[in-house]
Formats: sequence, structure tokens, C-alpha cells
Amino acid sequence: MKILVLFLAVALAGCASPFDKKLQSNRTLTTTIQASVPIGNMIVVAQPKDGVSEGGVYPESGSIVARKLVAALVPYYPGSHVGGDAEYRIVPEILQWEERATEWSGKPDRLKISLPVYRGGTLIGSSILMAKSSYWTMGGDHPEDLIDAPFDVFAGKIAGKPAPNPLVMEKTK
Repeated sequence: MKILVLFLAVALAGCASPFDKKLQSNRTLTTTIQASVPIGNMIVVAQPKDGVSEGGVYPESGSIVARKLVAALVPYYPGSHVGGDAEYRIVPEILQWEERATEWSGKPDRLKISLPVYRGGTLIGSSILMAKSSYWTMGGDHPEDLIDAPFDVFAGKIAGKPAPNPLVMEKTK
């Protein structure tokens, strides 16, 4: 019996390898209009409304998006912050934010965020971040855990310093 349990544990551990692309979360950054913001400028990030899904509101999701986007921008754009006015602005919009009990339901967390970039009120760039978690999780995953890598790629792209990340698939429309 112990041998059977050990065999199953080893077999399941092999199935859940983080290198198995089928089990990894899927993060896509699609750029419709490539923005370019000179490094060193300050970018203001508007705080989006909290995400809503199936009638439920995800409190603090707007604040989380704004803070994480600023964190990705600051290495290229010191002084960037949430709220206020500046020549360059990013006005994110949460289009989808679904927190699921994936480990029990098999339904992945899902996220979709629009990232329009403005200069003096004129749209100069537009990207969409879409992400979903893996179907295989041990719990504790949240939609906000899916956005750090795509935000880092986005910030590098608008700075003209591409920072590819193997977790993020980039597309251009």
C-alpha cells in the first residue's frame, strides 16, 4: 500500500511540473497602438473602478491594479503615482476580474484590463492584458497574482526597453 501511495505521489508531482505549459497560467499582452513615453517622465495612473463579475464587486481590485501598475512604471518613470494630473496618463479599466475557488471548481481566475496611454488628453497607445490562472492550483491564487509580469512587460515596452518574460505572450494587432 505504501508503495502505491508513493508511486501516485511521484506521478502526480511530475504532472504538476511548473514547466508544463498546459498547467501554467496564461498571460497575454496585446498591443493595438504602441505607446512611447520618454524615460524619466512622470506618468500618472488613474485608479480604475473595482472589478465586477456576475453581479459581485471585488473590493480594492481597482486600487490593486493602480498600485501594481505604478510599481512597474517607477523603474523607468520615477515619481509616477496614482491620481492627479500630468502630461502622461494611463487610465486602466478592469474589464474582467473573476476570483474563483479553482482548486475546488476547476474554474480558473480570469482577468482582463484595458491600458490606454494618453499624452495631454490624446490617446497615444493602447494595450489589453488578459490572464487566467492554471486549472491546477493548490489554492491561494488571486487575479492580482497574474498581473505583475504583464505590467513589467508593458512598462518596458512603452519605455522602449523591451523586457520579455517567458510567462507573458506578447501580441500586436
